[in-house]
Amino acid sequence: MADEPGGGDRWGQPGVAWNVIGLLLGGLLAWGGIGYLLDRLFGFRGLFLPIGLIVGAAGAIYLIIVRYGKPRG
Repeated sequence: MADEPGGGDRWGQPGVAWNVIGLLLGGLLAWGGIGYLLDRLFGFRGLFLPIGLIVGAAGAIYLIIVRYGKPRG
């Protein structure tokens, strides 16, 4: 919209950058932690942790695209 600061460019707002960083770190920490716990529970050594990290990163990127990738209108 024309009345938004920065001409309506949502990527120009500093809060968006922190939201993106938070989503990425949150996804990595949450799913990586679940993978680590599954490794400990089942006695594997480094099987579920990388899977959890990949799932967390992919999920976070998906959420970023859904939230910020489509223009409003």
